[in-house]
Amino acid sequence: MNLKKIGKNLLSLFLTFIVISLILDWYRKPEVPPDAATTALYDLQQQPFFLAQLSQDRPAILYFWGTWCSYCRYTSPAIDRLAKEGVPVVTVALRSGDTETVQAYLDKHQYQFTSVNDPKGTIAAQWQVAVTPTIIIFDQGKMEFATTGLSSYWGLNVRLWLAQWF
Repeated sequence: MNLKKIGKNLLSLFLTFIVISLILDWYRKPEVPPDAATTALYDLQQQPFFLAQLSQDRPAILYFWGTWCSYCRYTSPAIDRLAKEGVPVVTVALRSGDTETVQAYLDKHQYQFTSVNDPKGTIAAQWQVAVTPTIIIFDQGKMEFATTGLSSYWGLNVRLWLAQWF
């Protein structure tokens, strides 16, 4: 095989992967509850906040994950890195135990993102989240992108950039 043919095949494979990924994201896309902007959420320290406030100045991330989720072990470090870089991030720990258990997990992995505990899956059900991890990118309080499954730091950065400019 020559180099040109290999390049074409790799490009074709990459584009096929992107199209399939976009179709799956569309199919699994969660629904924003009608009262999401006005519903107070409470982080692990019981501090209230509103999702609408997070994305007023720049795009924000809402990340549904679980301590039991194998893909989350790869995605959470990317989310944490973005949070440390100043991206507004709120995470929802889905069916991961009580508050102390979730906090211990965050401490063990040195994650510094803001977390809300959802021990019974109530919040996830309101958003119709069926897959973990699920990542939603908001801008100006509006959902711009949603993706499920494994996501990279660079893939999330591209989505954040697109949400800000388009």
